[in-house]
Amino acid sequence: MRLIASLVALATLGGAATGCDGTRSRKPVAMAPIGTVPIATRTPEEADGGTTTTPNSGTPNPMKEATCAGDDFEALEKALDQCDTKMPRTTDVPTNMRDKLELRVTTATPSIAGGGRVDLIMTLKNKSSEPLPLYFTGDPRPVFDVEAVDLKGRRVDLPAGKPPKTPAVPTHDVKASRITLAPGGTARVKITWDAVKTRWAREKVKSWDGRGYPRAPNGPLAPGKYTLRIVVPLIGVFEKGDVETPKVPIDITAT
Repeated sequence: MRLIASLVALATLGGAATGCDGTRSRKPVAMAPIGTVPIATRTPEEADGGTTTTPNSGTPNPMKEATCAGDDFEALEKALDQCDTKMPRTTDVPTNMRDKLELRVTTATPSIAGGGRVDLIMTLKNKSSEPLPLYFTGDPRPVFDVEAVDLKGRRVDLPAGKPPKTPAVPTHDVKASRITLAPGGTARVKITWDAVKTRWAREKVKSWDGRGYPRAPNGPLAPGKYTLRIVVPLIGVFEKGDVETPKVPIDITAT
């Protein structure tokens, strides 16, 4: 009798775990609509304290800020390649630059033979006691050019006559770069110049990234005394005549 009672009890328990049709009952699973992601609330301890930024997020990039602000830019041209920015508004450009910015240029040698090459070093110095933002423009990047003039102020490095009208020189979007010089800080850029005359070069139209129509060397400059003027692509510095174009004398000797 005890054996029969035990079998009856087991049968009763088995029936409670199955449906009327003999199948096992299942717990329903909660479903979420496809394409939705539950929002997880972060605790203060889980907050993201990183410095990662996203494009156009408006959050300053610490690495870029460190690259574009300082007291010593040994190779300014390299810094400008990394320090692109939107074109400044008039109110962004510092005023009274004569009292804040010093520009000077030196040559590796005071004289070279016609057709020779010389390195020029241009230095920008912040004379003020405050950080000085400097904006440079480029087409498509900032270019430091050199103009050679004789004792009468006439350009001697340009081809005779007007440049060809066709083919048209490619145009680029005008962009800007910015660095911030610390008080007393300096930035230097090396510019290579060749003591040559030039000709209009149609063959360089597609690859030319300089100012104006493409040019190519066309023989050495004649011996004489010249002045080299540096074309500095600074925005809002030379327009009012507050700061003079940096220049340096050079003697060209016979080859």
